Amino acid sequence: MKKILAVLVTGLIAVAMVLDAYFLLLMNKGSSTDASAPTTSQATTTDSTSDTTSVSSSSSTISTSSSSGKYKDGTYKGSSVSTQWGNVQVKVTISGGKITDVTMVHSTSEDGEGRSQAIDNQAEPVYISETKKAQSADIQAISGATVTNEGYTQSLQSALDKAV
Repeated sequence: MKKILAVLVTGLIAVAMVLDAYFLLLMNKGSSTDASAPTTSQATTTDSTSDTTSVSSSSSTISTSSSSGKYKDGTYKGSSVSTQWGNVQVKVTISGGKITDVTMVHSTSEDGEGRSQAIDNQAEPVYISETKKAQSADIQAISGATVTNEGYTQSLQSALDKAV
């Protein structure tokens, strides 16, 4: 009986350690900054706050742009995308033909309540970090933040389309 109890306790400790490591990585990944991103003044600014796109289903298709430095330098604002939890709009900064920064102009966390705000506050930094790595709008959705992902990637893609 003591051996069975010892094995169960050991198993529970192992599961707790794995979950702890997973959440630690998720939080560190979301709060990391890109130290190699240049901080130069931008030559071009495009504003399209009147553009609005609606998200009507969870199976929307997002086209992606090449990550080979084909973007024109500047700062580009994506269209405002209406989701069931509120509007999402991003601004992307391109330097040296690459995505160097993404800023949330408007976020569902500003419109939502409680749980949706907590989810978005954790998901948005991860989406921004993944965008810089992918150099496109082709990023994975985080479980539980799918609506935010759809709005974010659609607004991001509209900004990137302006930068081509």
